[in-house]
Amino acid sequence: MEKLKIFTTGGGAPGARGIFKSFRIGAREENRELEIVTSDMDKDAYGFHLADKHYIIPSGKSPEFISKLLEICEKEKPHLLYSWVTPELVPIAENRDKFEALGVKVVLSDAEALKIAQNKGKCYEAITEFGYAPKFKFVDSLEAIERAALELGYPEKPVCYKPAVAHGMRGFRIMKPGVNRADILFNEKPMSVFTTLEETKEILKDYRLPNMLVMEYLSGLEDKEYSLDILMNNGEPVVAIPRVRVKTRQGISYIAYVEQNQELIEAAEKIAKKLNLNYSINMQFKFSEDGKPKLIEINPRLSGTIIACVGAGANMPWLSAKIALGEEVKKPVVEWGTTMKRFWEEVYTNGNENWFLGI
Repeated sequence: MEKLKIFTTGGGAPGARGIFKSFRIGAREENRELEIVTSDMDKDAYGFHLADKHYIIPSGKSPEFISKLLEICEKEKPHLLYSWVTPELVPIAENRDKFEALGVKVVLSDAEALKIAQNKGKCYEAITEFGYAPKFKFVDSLEAIERAALELGYPEKPVCYKPAVAHGMRGFRIMKPGVNRADILFNEKPMSVFTTLEETKEILKDYRLPNMLVMEYLSGLEDKEYSLDILMNNGEPVVAIPRVRVKTRQGISYIAYVEQNQELIEAAEKIAKKLNLNYSINMQFKFSEDGKPKLIEINPRLSGTIIACVGAGANMPWLSAKIALGEEVKKPVVEWGTTMKRFWEEVYTNGNENWFLGI
């Protein structure tokens, strides 16, 4: 069988190691030779030492971004191109034909589907018919933020706000009356998401606001937060795996529990079909006080904790590659109840291309 070459961006992303591992596990199980070429903006990206080759690239917002990727593809001739860096997804998808002219399959949904999925407001509007959107309001000023917060129940209830388009936890805050900043300073880890309406008004009074949403704070089902990975094959679901985010640090799961929650699985399948999403998609859910699942956001790409699904028996990164290559994909058998626990691990180099993992 011909050697498979995969080219990825995001070699320094926290989840890159797990995704590289997933590809290598899949190739090993099928006795297939695999080469991974990766890239990142950061010359010190740890993933450079876990791939077979690496390149430094500009930002996804740079006018040189696509031309640099095309240059690498012309040189390396990969079969597949992946990105799990949110600002890069739409530019790559919009230039799909240029990559495919070089024989490179882009493993991403269509650009228009990505634009809707990445814009929380447009996404919520698109799925309103299913009842999976939280209560939300568009805002474009401090006055609008205050008015929306009051309409959504503040100060009797906590209320959230966030940019309509963002990645990670950038711009996300929970407005909760009575929050004591000194208590947060001394008793919570940095990056606390709690604030008050008064503090929000003070911080943003001279700031040009992006398109934003104010939305209800979801606290149902023991305040659990779920991350769900779903694999789509040309518009049809192959497998969907919800996991409880048991412990997180700066938005990244360090302990995750794979749970067979059929309500979330059905929600994810409906949403993915409605938005015309393909390949591996990540969705985050919480439950409302009345017990209904509500979509927080969609990451239309391989997720940073998808390795938890691999441990539970569903190697979604590898299966997504097989879908892109037009190969047969069977529904995997999921080991429900699997728990993933993460720990730090080191990569060492001696100043050149020689490196080793751990001690």
